[in-house]
Amino acid sequence: MRIGVLGVNHKLADLQLREQLSLCCQKRFGSCHIAVDHDLQCVLLSTCNRTEIYFSSHEMATTHSYILNILRSDVKGDFNQKLYSYFESDCFWHLCRVTSGLDSAIMGETEIQGQVKDAYVRTQKLMDLPYELHYLFQKALAIGKKVRNSWPQTSSQKTLEAIITLAREQPTTLLDNPHVLFVGASQINKAIAIALNRYHLPKLTVCNRSYANAKTMALAIDMEILPWEQLTDCWHNFDWIILGTKSQSHLLTAKDINLPLTTPKFIVDLGVPRNVDPLMGKLPGVTLRNIDEINDCAKKESHILRQNLEMKGELLIDKSVKQYVTLFRQKENGRAKSETIAIGTGA
Repeated sequence: MRIGVLGVNHKLADLQLREQLSLCCQKRFGSCHIAVDHDLQCVLLSTCNRTEIYFSSHEMATTHSYILNILRSDVKGDFNQKLYSYFESDCFWHLCRVTSGLDSAIMGETEIQGQVKDAYVRTQKLMDLPYELHYLFQKALAIGKKVRNSWPQTSSQKTLEAIITLAREQPTTLLDNPHVLFVGASQINKAIAIALNRYHLPKLTVCNRSYANAKTMALAIDMEILPWEQLTDCWHNFDWIILGTKSQSHLLTAKDINLPLTTPKFIVDLGVPRNVDPLMGKLPGVTLRNIDEINDCAKKESHILRQNLEMKGELLIDKSVKQYVTLFRQKENGRAKSETIAIGTGA
């Protein structure tokens, strides 16, 4: 199988490096730009916890070096030890761990399945992907779903509990009925909003660049809508602000605040690149938490439960990957024989 992946994730790289690599890859391999100086067929997966480039070519080593050289030229510092690469069945195995949630900061989180699917579908609209990449993503998504069905899903609840726990560390930030603003109609924001809605909070609002997407989320979860152009002027009217977008620049900055604040603000930045200027967290009355702080809090769970779920998932992935790799090779052999027969008969 001519498939490979080059990437970085939360296990090896801190938030700052993930942010830099995400910006680089969005620019050089994302939907807004397709490299024209190289026959590169790839799918970019960029989330808050990982940035990965899945690729296929006839010269895999050359393509891998090409991608790596772009990263080295665009991103400052020595980060080679933070990157990982997998090829052929190892690449297949890795993507299955990703889609199942086994490789996530919060094990078993559900949002990654939709993020992988979106990345795959979006890329299909931009280029003709080779059979190997279609096979990789279609089968990995199926295996991920199979693994998920084998255990209970509680990741959005864990993320919400982490947010509430961190809010309680600052007693003035957790009100009896906080007015919550979600910036972005992302998968993670939707999951947290649904979980918060179960607490019967009466004041949930969404603000998204696309009004249509904001309306869809608002109708599904019973939320109000703040128009995107009013974000800068109105965000400080809310008690909690939870941001999870793919914006390439900060949506909230220190200059947007008129001090002193009338009420404390609890801001959760789930974005990579970050949606909020880190300097905001140094201002009086503002508590700012980023994605790594949320994940660290959420991972304080039963270690035995995690080990049991991980072992069960790994066994299922190993079995499924071996079956699908064997099936792929059988199809390739059958196709090669058909071509040989056709040539021999002059067909």
